[in-house]
Amino acid sequence: MKRIAIFLAALMLSSAAFGQKVDNYNIPLNSINIEAADGVGEGAMAVFVVALAQSARAIFHQNSNEETVGWIPFISAGYERHIADTRWSLGGEVGYWHFGIRNKETQVINHTHIGTIAATSKIFYKPGGICKLYGGLNLGVGGISSSEGQVFPAIQFNPIGMRLGSEKAAFVLELGLGYRGIIQAGVTFGL
Repeated sequence: MKRIAIFLAALMLSSAAFGQKVDNYNIPLNSINIEAADGVGEGAMAVFVVALAQSARAIFHQNSNEETVGWIPFISAGYERHIADTRWSLGGEVGYWHFGIRNKETQVINHTHIGTIAATSKIFYKPGGICKLYGGLNLGVGGISSSEGQVFPAIQFNPIGMRLGSEKAAFVLELGLGYRGIIQAGVTFGL
C-alpha cells in the first residue's frame, strides 16, 4: 500500500510539473514528419505477436537455404499538432516496411510487406532552444501482407528523442523500442 501511495504522489507531482505553461519557442504548431528507421523491431514484433514463421526466418536466418533480399528500412510520414503553451504534441503517422526471402535452391523470392497506422504523442522534456529533447509513444495497428495476412498491434515507445533545428525545418533522431525499430532519424517541417 505504501508503494502505491508513493507512486500516486509521484504521478501527481510530475503531472503538475508538466501541466505548467511552458515557453516553447521554435516548436511549430503544425508539422509534417518524414522518418526512416532500422525496422528491427517491426519483424521481431511481428514474430512475437503473430508468430509469423516467414518473418522469423528472414530476421534470424534459421534456414540456411534462405537469405533476405530487397530489404528497405521502415519509412513513415506523419502529421503532428503541438498543444500551445504545453509540453505535448499529438498526431498520427502511416508507415511501410518490406523485405524478401529468397530460397537459394529454387531462387524463388517471397515478399513481405508491412504497413502501419498509429496515433502519436510526444512530451518535450526540454522544449526551448534549438535542441529540444522529448519522449514519445505511438499506438496503432499494423498489417502483414504475405502468404498469410496478419494484423498486429503496433506499439512504439521512444524514451528519448532530439529535435535539432528551427521552427521551419529540423532534424530528428529517436531511440526506442517497438514496431519502428530501435533507431529512427528524419526531418520535420513546420506548417
